[in-house]
Amino acid sequence: MVDSVYFIWFLHRVPRSREEDFRTVVYDAVEVFRRHGAIGGTVMEVSDPAAKYGCSDIESGVDVAADEVIYAELTYFHDRAHYDEVMPKVDADPELAELYEKLVETVDVSRILRSEMSTVFELMNTDEYAKYRSTPHRQWHPAHRETV
Repeated sequence: MVDSVYFIWFLHRVPRSREEDFRTVVYDAVEVFRRHGAIGGTVMEVSDPAAKYGCSDIESGVDVAADEVIYAELTYFHDRAHYDEVMPKVDADPELAELYEKLVETVDVSRILRSEMSTVFELMNTDEYAKYRSTPHRQWHPAHRETV
């Protein structure tokens, strides 16, 4: 039995003028992780940063310039042992080094927030989750197009 899912979490502040470059680099990097055994990854663009329900907005907790967009990224592993098994292969892949150089040209990497996390619990509406998984969703691809 797996204790928890293990994640690498990133918060990126991306100049609007470099969004397409950023998306391409991160998409290709997630592919490197998948190729070496990671479960996969998710990249999310902050679509509504407004404060709601008594919470602060993300921009008051993170320094975001007026010309930047916030992206969150998750890379998934079964557990910490799986992460420890996959990461040496990922780190040794020369393609990832090339992608890192492209990332450095695209964003200020010193401003990327990074953490490793384990799930504490998941509480899902299994019917709604099954409906979500069976419904086609728009996907972004490096060909710079949305697909269904």
